[in-house]
Amino acid sequence: MTNRPETRLGYALKLAQHALHRQMEDQLRPLGITSAQYAVLAALREQPDQTNADLAEAAFLTPQSMQGVLAKLEAGGLVERRQDQHHGRRQLARLTDAGVKTAMAGDNCVKPIEVALDAAVSPEKAEEVLAILERFHAAMCDLAVK
Repeated sequence: MTNRPETRLGYALKLAQHALHRQMEDQLRPLGITSAQYAVLAALREQPDQTNADLAEAAFLTPQSMQGVLAKLEAGGLVERRQDQHHGRRQLARLTDAGVKTAMAGDNCVKPIEVALDAAVSPEKAEEVLAILERFHAAMCDLAVK
């Protein structure tokens, strides 16, 4: 292995992630949402009544940052929050009808990105790439524990 950044796995992974993030931001901009906001909408469509902490994890944000994301989505009429009846301090978020429509429109916006990613590897290699990425994730989680 050399010291050139482009030969390092971490650098290559971050480069790909950065390009993916830029593309998602570009594709979602016409809807007036960011990739983080889309991640929240998609997570809430999949499972309503999630907490700030749950959504932060789903969107790769801190709980503090998620508070701002949720506030903007709520102000835009895409998300509504209510007190959790079982835990008085927690608020649960769910999509409004407009939020469901925006989440679906977001799916359509990011579909070409998913198609491009799938096309970057042969169909028989897609599972292998996913397995490698899962091992990368596990390796980083193992480091965090040590």
